[in-house]
Amino acid sequence: MNHVLPLFPLDAVLLPETHLPFHVFEPRYRAMLADALAGTRLIGLHTLDPAAPALSDGRPGLLPFGCAGEIVEHEALPDGRSNIVLHGVFRYRVEAERTGRAYRVAEVEEAPVLPLPAGREGGPGRRDLRRLLSRSVDRLAVSVGRTEARHLSGTLSDEGLVNEAATRLGLGAEDRYALLAMRSLEERYDWVLDHLRSLQARVDLLAPFRRDGLDPRWN
Repeated sequence: MNHVLPLFPLDAVLLPETHLPFHVFEPRYRAMLADALAGTRLIGLHTLDPAAPALSDGRPGLLPFGCAGEIVEHEALPDGRSNIVLHGVFRYRVEAERTGRAYRVAEVEEAPVLPLPAGREGGPGRRDLRRLLSRSVDRLAVSVGRTEARHLSGTLSDEGLVNEAATRLGLGAEDRYALLAMRSLEERYDWVLDHLRSLQARVDLLAPFRRDGLDPRWN
């Protein structure tokens, strides 16, 4: 499915079924926000590509994929600035940009990822991967004293589950974009599970040396 979206280019990456807060202050993005609120409430959160040549009008190039976010919270401030929260709706690929506005607008095509396998010989299937991911997040959260982050909602889709797990890891924009760009959920699950295992191994290694009463997040 194709859409026309206003683009909010930032050094941040939104993943479907997760939330990100933003502060909107530049005049062009205030205009973008007003137009989005009056329309579909969708904004394309997109990442600039520092390696790409600038466009003919001087605008920086974009990485191929972005995520459409729905404005689910909006706080208008007295001086015209706003605080908003975006909820990731779908991954997209930019097809073409349009001109004529102060902010960037693009024609985009939804880019769904390949689903998890139902099961495969010698390897885990969909239910196994969901269970393994939930258990890994639970264990790591307990190990670092973040018990409030233990549980992943069972109502999340397969994509939402791994995206929420990734969001809780505090990944940088580069890693988050790498996940967004992956073409299959199986690849995304494998990456996040490997990262969780690496963090857990580090916590377990240092646990015997932690002083009593020290916050385990300082491992």
